Amino acid sequence: MRYLRLGLGLFLVSVVFFATGCGSSGSKKKDYETVAVRFLFEADQREAGALIRLPTSGTTVRVQPKSLFTEYDVTKVDVVNNEFGPALMFQFTSDASRDLFRQTLTAQGRRIVTTVNGQPVGAIRIDRPISQGVILTYVELPPEDLIKLASDITRTSEDARKEIQKK
Repeated sequence: MRYLRLGLGLFLVSVVFFATGCGSSGSKKKDYETVAVRFLFEADQREAGALIRLPTSGTTVRVQPKSLFTEYDVTKVDVVNNEFGPALMFQFTSDASRDLFRQTLTAQGRRIVTTVNGQPVGAIRIDRPISQGVILTYVELPPEDLIKLASDITRTSEDARKEIQKK
């Protein structure tokens, strides 16, 4: 009888242990769509590059093969409206802001192309060094999709930075 109680006790303890362990496995379901955003700089005449085409305007830009900024560098994305229509405003981390300033200091006249999940969605021309860590870009997407997209990018970026900090 004593072994039966001991066996039953061990069984209950192991069931509770595994049940609570499985519940906190860290694989919580996300209530947003994961979005990979990349910022590609236009290649100059001496650099190798890939041609990309914006979806609505058909504008073709030859970009450097490696993105300089990603969703890890973004802290927040907002939708802003002005006289030219809706745009996405990307705010960068302090480290990325410094890098953005350095990159745009020597890249005036070229463009920064924004891609979402590998698809080009917008481009801006660099007319001065970007010193505040903010890029405002008009995207060739339906205006009704922008609020959700901005939220998804922000949440993807927050979670990506949290994952890096854990390691």
